[in-house]
Formats: sequence, C-alpha cells, structure tokens
Amino acid sequence: MHRNWQVNRTNPEFLKHISDKASISPVLAQVLVNRGIRDIESIKNFLCPSLEGLHDPFLLPDMDKAVDRLKTAIRKNETIFIHGDYDADGITSTALLVSSLRKLGLKTFYHIPNRITEGYGISKTGIDKAKACGADLIITADCGISSEGEILTAISSGIDVIVTDHHEPPDKLPNATAVIDPHRKDSGYPFKYLAGVGVAFKLIQALTQNIGPAYRTGRHGTQNADLKEYLDLVAIGTIADSVSLTGENRIFTVFGLQEINNGSCRVGIKALKKVSVIEKNVSSVQLSFTLVPRINAAGRLDDAGEVVELFLAEDEEKAAAIAGLLEQQNRKRKIIEGEVLKSALNMITPHQLDNAIVLSSHDWHPGVIGIVASRIADMFYRPVFLFSVKDSIAKGSARSIQAFHLYDAISECSDLLLGFGGHRQAAGLRMPVDNLQAFKKQMNGIVGKVLHADDMIPTLKIDAAVNFSDLNFDLVKELSLLEPFGDSNREPVFGAKNIEIVSHKIVGNNHLKMYLKQDRINMDTIGFSMADKLGKIGNNASALDIAFVPSINEWNGSRNLQLNLRAIRPSS
Repeated sequence: MHRNWQVNRTNPEFLKHISDKASISPVLAQVLVNRGIRDIESIKNFLCPSLEGLHDPFLLPDMDKAVDRLKTAIRKNETIFIHGDYDADGITSTALLVSSLRKLGLKTFYHIPNRITEGYGISKTGIDKAKACGADLIITADCGISSEGEILTAISSGIDVIVTDHHEPPDKLPNATAVIDPHRKDSGYPFKYLAGVGVAFKLIQALTQNIGPAYRTGRHGTQNADLKEYLDLVAIGTIADSVSLTGENRIFTVFGLQEINNGSCRVGIKALKKVSVIEKNVSSVQLSFTLVPRINAAGRLDDAGEVVELFLAEDEEKAAAIAGLLEQQNRKRKIIEGEVLKSALNMITPHQLDNAIVLSSHDWHPGVIGIVASRIADMFYRPVFLFSVKDSIAKGSARSIQAFHLYDAISECSDLLLGFGGHRQAAGLRMPVDNLQAFKKQMNGIVGKVLHADDMIPTLKIDAAVNFSDLNFDLVKELSLLEPFGDSNREPVFGAKNIEIVSHKIVGNNHLKMYLKQDRINMDTIGFSMADKLGKIGNNASALDIAFVPSINEWNGSRNLQLNLRAIRPSS
C-alpha cells in the first residue's frame, strides 16, 4: 500500500503504428515498448526467438585460446577436471561441461566445493582432487575469476586452467590459459548478462563449431540439436541465477523449457519434476520456486555433488533416489530458513532502520543466509548483509535493491575483507569478526551517499492503464508470447481505476476473493495473501484502483477470466 504506483504511457499514435505493423494489440505494443523493444525487427526476434539468434561464441575474449587448448586435450587424450560451484548455476554449469566433454571421449572428473568447509571459488581441496585424478587441465564453472592465488597453485603443479565465469572481474585477471567472462573490460561481446551456465554453454558451442561433425554424437543428431540437448540445464541455471531474461538468455530459456516440458530433457530433471509434483508444463516462474530450491538445497546443507550426478544419471532408479533425497533436504532447508528469518527479524527495529541492514549471529546456518537476506531486502527495501560467525571469521551473504550496485560498494570496503565476489544484486564476502562494526558503519555511509530516500521506496511498475472492456481470452493468449518471465522481462502488470466492489470474501488461509465491476462489466479477482488489504484501506471504500495480472482460471472443467491482484488502493 505504501508503494509508488508508476504507470507507463506512450504516444497513442506510436503504439498504433507498432500495433498495425507487427499485427499485435496496442496493449502488447505498450508492454514491449516498456521493455525497450520499439522496432518491428526487434519485436519479431523477441516474440519468435530462434537458435539462429545466438551470437558467435568466438566474440568472447580468450574463446579461441580455450578451444585450442581443448583441441590439444582431445588430440592427446588428456584428463579434464571441472571445478564448479555449489548453487544451481554452478551445478548445471558443471553437469553441462562434464556431460559434453565425456561425449567427446575425454576422461572428465569434477568437484563441487562444500559451502561450509571450502567456501566459494576454487578451493585447495578441489586442486588436490584434480592432482589426484591426474588432471592436465582444470576448467572452472561459474567461478574462478577472483581465484588468482589458487590458479597459480594449480599451474605450479603442472595443470593448465581455463576460467569460465560471469561474476564481476577484479582489475587484474587471473593468469590462466584462458579467461572467459562477458564482464571483462575488454569484452565486446553483444550480450553481457549470461549466467555461469550460459558461459559454459558458449564454450561448448565454440568447441562444437570448431572440431567438426565427426565428434558430434548428441541425442538429436545435428549440430544445432546437439547444442539443444544441453538447453534444459542452461534454462535451469539461467532462471536460478536471476539474470536478465532477454537476449541470448531468452533464447536459452525458451528452448530449454521446451526440452523440459516435451519430455526430451534428461532423466534427472524428469525425476525432479516428479518429486516436485509438476504434472503440467512448468513455466520459468514455477521452475524458480519448485525445481530450483530443491537443486540448491543440497549445496546449502550438504554436498551438491549429488545433484551433478542427478543431471548425469541415465538410470531412472538412481535419478529417483537422488531426487527423493533432494526433496528431504529441501524440507529441512525450509525449517532452518524459517528459524534464521525469525531470528534476524527480531534484531530489526522497523521504525529505526539504517541505510543498510547488517546483522550477524553465531547461530545462523551459512547455507541459508542468502535466501533470508533476499527476503529481508524485499521486506524493507534496502541492501541487506547477513553474516554467519564461526570462531573469528564472519561469512556473509548480501542482497541489494535495483538502485544500488552491491559489488561496487563492497569493493570500497575491501580493506576490511578477507575476500568477496558477486554481482550488482548479490554477493558473498568474508571478514574477521572484529571488522563487522567498522564494515557496518562504512557501508551505511556508502549507501547514504548513493541512495536517496525515494530509492528505498519500492515502486509498483504498471505496464498500462486498461479498462475491463480491454480484457479477454485473446489478450491473455497474446501476452503469453512474452514468456518466459524473469528479470528484465517481468510478468506484465496492468492497472484499472474507479472499480466498484460487488462482493468480497476470504478464501483458503489468507486470500482475498472479490467480484469487481467497471462500466457494467463484472470481473472475478483473486488476491493471494491479501486477506488483510481490504480492511487496511477501509471496507467502505466507494471505489478502488487495482493493479493486476490477467489470467485464465480453469476449475472443474470450466474456464473463466480472472484477475490476479498485485495491489489495491482507494480511488482518489
């Protein structure tokens, strides 16, 4: 209720021009313009993505060096070691590289670090494991860009290193055979927002293009189809890492979700869908709160290597057993997460908030503080830093809001830290526990200089103001062309003014169901977890403004148009 409502409006003549030329409704034209898609060719590419739209992987710096090194590995029959990360992006990146390189006949091993005992990045344990299996080459997956010391250790042991990563690079790149990261300052790559699994895919795309058809033995038989068989993994990792679902990421997720939903995906994903009780096609939004938490649960609480085995499995019984274990771990994760959230909220005084929320505890499980930080950032809309303290070290996870660049801010505090890495919106960091108060003071100062008070008030962005007469089944079907939804391509939200309440009731545990009317047109609406909202604005409000997502509700064999409410307020 305290959000700013921001309604996008565009010149009606321009919208009509786009609508006529692209053969789409003015409502869809407005949504596309809001996303910066303003010309007919861009609209066509967005609404009808194609694998042909993928960029040349050799536009990434050092890709030629990486492919040459892998061709040498193939020629000499060398042993490859993949060093991944413990989250869904790192796990899918690892599984993709292991699977594809094994198909090329390379002896390939892997390591996923333990979050608690090894932490993020290339670990000593990983390097020792690479030595033990006789590796000639380490390829990192979703890590390595900040692991200069560990890479030098590997090289001094006679092991070459190729880095594939997407995190912000330090000023000095690690001294590896190749460093592939779209965020390199010298990168002219057309799309910078790849997830770690996207970067891993680009490496395999480049290698596949370069070595010739004799090596390609994928499930589908042709070069493009060979690449397509990995897109189930790429879609999961990309959605899980909350990167922009535009450009190449849109292509990855569109075709990856097709693989997942048409039954062409790998055995392990089918098993994961089964324990997640997914019987119909899964969307990007559904995937993010069903499959992804189960994948992440292993790395948060235990050993994420078993999830790589799930994705590599070809035996249904083995896949089912691992998926069942992930289901148990996810239930345990939910309990622990709830306890940490309750503890953290008890430390916060809502009416005396700092610019940044910085909290710590010896009792918090380090595997869940990132999720809790994200939830608190949503609740209080400001940067959040949560630290799990053990002995003299504080290990932290940070989450930010749109207006604040987390990685840059943490960089300004680097003299207080033992290490850090991340993105604009999420990061991990470590420091001596004695530095926590100094960090808190310095970070609050940085946030205060960068953000204004308005930046810490969440804005509800409304794609277009519409009337009930504009809403129908055809519009809902047309809007589905925008999927998959995610960062930079959120589900479109619409607004309508001066709405009369015909009736209302509370259904389920906490849901507000209303029948609303505008100009003699009635509409069914549902507001999930909004049971208290009507009371807060007054049950006797003569008219409402509503923000909503139009949807089709199917129940007992019938279909009706239903508005999924996002916010309500009294009409002024």
